[in-house]
Amino acid sequence: MSSVFWFKLVAVLDLAEHAVAATAHADPVDEEPTGPALLLVADDGVYFMSNGLPQPPPGPDQPAESTVRAVFAEHLGPEQPTHDGDDLLVALPLCQPGEQLIEQLRTAARTGADALVVTLLDDQLAVTAIKTPEAPHLG
Repeated sequence: MSSVFWFKLVAVLDLAEHAVAATAHADPVDEEPTGPALLLVADDGVYFMSNGLPQPPPGPDQPAESTVRAVFAEHLGPEQPTHDGDDLLVALPLCQPGEQLIEQLRTAARTGADALVVTLLDDQLAVTAIKTPEAPHLG
């Protein structure tokens, strides 16, 4: 079964910029390389965090008990209220040789994308930046 979630690109980019600017980073997840990364977490919700240390403080729209900033998924529809399956923690490296995710996020934001779509399908993950369509003007 697959799950699709979207995130506000500007908020995710803010976390990514934090990770890139940080002088220290949390330990790598599984076999991921060291260095700046976005952490995709699926447990009681689906959200991104920075692995940069120290962590940024929670945002104004986060629950009072939050201790660090997280960007929570905006659900695409009522059929996907939560992540299906086991808890998940995936590190998305930002500055690896080749196509760097940080540059892809920056370019997407500059060219008008406003959402980051994450698709989880079994053991595969796809990340795509999109521009959400504007609502039609009625009247």
